[in-house]
Amino acid sequence: MSLLSVLTLLAACSTLRIGYSQADTLVYWWLDRHLDFSSAQTPLVRQALVQWQTWHRTRQLPDDLALLEQVAQEAGADTTPAQACRWWKAVQTRQETYLMALVEPLADTLGSLDDTQLKHLQTRFDTSNREWRDNYLRGDSDQRHRASVERIVDRAETLYGRLDSAQRRLISERLRSSPWDPHRWLQERQRQQQETLATLRAGTQPGLDKARRTAALRTWVGHTVRPGDEAARSLREQLVRFQCELATDLHNVTTSEQRAHATERLQGWGRDLRSAAAAMAAAR
Repeated sequence: MSLLSVLTLLAACSTLRIGYSQADTLVYWWLDRHLDFSSAQTPLVRQALVQWQTWHRTRQLPDDLALLEQVAQEAGADTTPAQACRWWKAVQTRQETYLMALVEPLADTLGSLDDTQLKHLQTRFDTSNREWRDNYLRGDSDQRHRASVERIVDRAETLYGRLDSAQRRLISERLRSSPWDPHRWLQERQRQQQETLATLRAGTQPGLDKARRTAALRTWVGHTVRPGDEAARSLREQLVRFQCELATDLHNVTTSEQRAHATERLQGWGRDLRSAAAAMAAAR
């Protein structure tokens, strides 16, 4: 949830061009892995995702590209925690917009889920939580600290290139005072998962019209960005503030070469997105 996470979210991966052009397929695979769509549901979901991708390319992508360009322009200068948090807020708003755009097209399909599919989703959640425990709760506190440092370093090096020992040490020292508690975060994951299941289960009730189902799904989307639970919301806000401060501290000790590397990476991601969008438009 730091500026580094924002940039990772914007960039996604080094194969951004390929990933964007196949976004509808990749999202379908992810959804199907969790919900195991029936033969009747599959074409409806695929059609909704194609329309969603077209909506993003034609209406939302220019704004996303403008954001990337603005971040690239500012990458060469020092920043502040307030600015880092503004970037996070900008991306968070986009996340909510993307999800909201899917709600109505998928409302009928999600309302047709059966008990077997909801049990399948619970099983996927259970598997995901076991993997999460393995990644974030393995070993003693020192081992978990080193793993956290390496995750942040890996994200930072995606943007800045190789970090030196002093920059790595700064990350390690700052993380010692992090409000991050993996046990509390696991509880929050599980709370969100149960809210997801409850929302989907309520949406399958007989006699529920599409308008009410859509409204419930929109409320759920809002809670994925801003938890309705006060304790969860407070925890997330603490983490955001801390990580904005960490991102600022790291950025402000980067070299001119590292900032130039960041600028080029950001501009390159923008070029990849433009190229992918142009190729998709030409193919239609």
